[in-house]
Amino acid sequence: MKTVSIRQQFVRATLLFHFIGLALCVGTIFANLIIDRQTRGTDLHLLSVGRNLITASSHSLIQTGFLLMMATGILLVLLRYGWRVPVWAWIKFGLSIAILSISIFALTPATDAATQWARWSAEHGQLAPQFLDNIARTGPYGATILVLLLVTTIVAIWKPFSGGIAARRARVEAAEAA
Repeated sequence: MKTVSIRQQFVRATLLFHFIGLALCVGTIFANLIIDRQTRGTDLHLLSVGRNLITASSHSLIQTGFLLMMATGILLVLLRYGWRVPVWAWIKFGLSIAILSISIFALTPATDAATQWARWSAEHGQLAPQFLDNIARTGPYGATILVLLLVTTIVAIWKPFSGGIAARRARVEAAEAA
């Protein structure tokens, strides 16, 4: 019978929470895209409800999932590599900080303003021009964040500058030669 150390179990549990954060973040982003497509172009009350739902899910699920991913990602890197963090982890950390910065300083204010203008539009029975301006601002910010999330995922899987297969092959050949 194989015994699994407490450290290995902790790493597995941390990895589970990392993927839960990923599912919360990315899943809610795609759900928000669907909500936006379904409520845009309908009556103003439904538009307001859709924007409220998008804002609430963005504040609670997406940000919570992303922060969970960041915290568990840092913990996983420290557990695996100690204080000698590889270059790819720093790249991923930098991309995550960029995502967080764009989200906090650009996307969240534009989304909140669009939600407020959608509420105003529903109350007054006409679409506010400011709503369209704020929606136009959220598009590029959201697309940038989605692309950065994709690049971050690619970096996490590919692990550039880690040597990869060539480094392992060289170690095996060196061990066989000795």
